[in-house]
Amino acid sequence: MSGVVTGLEISVAPAAVLRRMGMGSSGARGAGEIGSLIARGIEAGRRLVAPAAVCATIVIERCAGGVVSFEGTGFVIRSADVAGLLAPCARATLIGATVGQGLSSASGRLMAGKAMTEAMILDAYGSEAVEAVVDAVVEGLGREAGAAGFTLTRRFSPGYGDWPLSSQPGVLDALGAARIGIAAGPECILAPEKSVTAVLGWVSRDT
Repeated sequence: MSGVVTGLEISVAPAAVLRRMGMGSSGARGAGEIGSLIARGIEAGRRLVAPAAVCATIVIERCAGGVVSFEGTGFVIRSADVAGLLAPCARATLIGATVGQGLSSASGRLMAGKAMTEAMILDAYGSEAVEAVVDAVVEGLGREAGAAGFTLTRRFSPGYGDWPLSSQPGVLDALGAARIGIAAGPECILAPEKSVTAVLGWVSRDT
């Protein structure tokens, strides 16, 4: 799977929104005011999101000394954590995913209007929705990898472990993530806000 991916079907459960808000799953039964607010927030979120992803699967040229380089590209990952993850891999896939700007803008308007609970619900839905986009892409990659005799590693994102957030611009450039509207700001925070980048490796079943 490479290039831009659109038309992804995603689903976010009420319990996931509650967990993201730090409220556990007790309100997911749909009873009471919070249950109704969650249901309305999810419905509003569904109308606002524009799920999209971009993928690039590239052959690993060298993985040693905490540095991973890729064949046919100047892109390099400098991270012992990522190098350890990709050590048994023949190739890797970079992923960029977003749900667009509409949801974050709506959440900001709710916050400005002092509708704090509704804003929090919409924000939590957006966080879960972009994770669902990545999960959908990884599921598709898993099928492709399996058919080719590979399994996939877990995914790893800039800002975790020793892979610095300052790596985001390089990841975005390698992906051509501007095609789906993802950019990095001065502090390397992604915009739209509900966007994610990650790498995962392909491990041969014969390894």
